[in-house]
Amino acid sequence: MSVRDQYVAQETPLGRMYVVPGNFAAISILPTDDSGAIRLGLLHHLPEGAELQIEGPGYNHRTVRVKYGSASYYVFLDDLELVRKQAAVAFA
Repeated sequence: MSVRDQYVAQETPLGRMYVVPGNFAAISILPTDDSGAIRLGLLHHLPEGAELQIEGPGYNHRTVRVKYGSASYYVFLDDLELVRKQAAVAFA
């Protein structure tokens, strides 16, 4: 994991909310099977204004688990970083 990836992961605390400014790619998380293994579902585009709540770590160091509505997804930390930068510019 790069230093940048470690920084972004540390700056993405559990429970933090993000409101996405446009269509946002997310990978659905399917219910686990008997082994408890997490299965990746389809790629979705969450709508503009979707409120994402950070739930926990992702399936690798470049993703994080989020909740949107009643479903859980994996999103890429780089995408959340773009949302954070856009918000910083908008509120500066």
